[in-house]
Amino acid sequence: MTAAQQTNMSRDPAFNSGGDSKPTIPDSPVRIASAPRRVASAVAIGALVSTLATGAYAGKPTNITDAEMALLPRYCADTQTFGYGGAGSPNMSPNAPRWVGLMGNGFWAMHHYCWALINLARAQKPSMPANVRQATREYAIDDMKFVIENTTADFIMLPEIYTKVGEVQLLLKLAPEARDAFAKARSLKPDYWPPYFHWAEYLRQVGQKPQAREVVEEGLSYSPNAKQLQNLLVTLGGDPASIPPRSTAGPASDPTDSKAPPK
Repeated sequence: MTAAQQTNMSRDPAFNSGGDSKPTIPDSPVRIASAPRRVASAVAIGALVSTLATGAYAGKPTNITDAEMALLPRYCADTQTFGYGGAGSPNMSPNAPRWVGLMGNGFWAMHHYCWALINLARAQKPSMPANVRQATREYAIDDMKFVIENTTADFIMLPEIYTKVGEVQLLLKLAPEARDAFAKARSLKPDYWPPYFHWAEYLRQVGQKPQAREVVEEGLSYSPNAKQLQNLLVTLGGDPASIPPRSTAGPASDPTDSKAPPK
């Protein structure tokens, strides 16, 4: 576990006797590769402090808006720290049992993924300084790894989470790590098309078109109706209709249906 993950755990109400107390800003909120880059200029430091003060550091975001909540999967509103407590608490969301029934007890770690999604969206804003953007993405990865490390190996949301980790690692120019994250997602759920698409699109962009085509064709063999893969294969000069389908032992779709409200 990284120092950032230990920081996340120490400030997480689910793993801290402090209950619903607000998390504190980590002692070293920005993990940049070298000390000179951390203190490159007074202007950068000032921008960093200002951004952190408004809750843009990874971990539990502050000042979450209705617009930000509307972009999250529906289950996020029912996770702990989003106005509700954890398992068995007096203020547990009334919808939580529904999500636990779909996800298992891994649901109780999913607030970290929801935190990461908010912070990643904030990192996309052009006004965020480059060094803060990088640090925010790095800490978002740590929040997602928190979920990976605190759920079972068969947790149903892991393919999506590993895929998101890979996407962020590509933004951080960590291609080997992204490759491994996408491969893990594919191994967990072979008919889940996004990890094929994101890795193949990266390969296409860096000029490795034969390798990209191989990834796309594998994805289409498991998920023949994925329009994004079909279109990418055409771009790469292939014919989606020529890919023989194969079956998987896993479920054909994600039963959590994150955009559907619990019933």
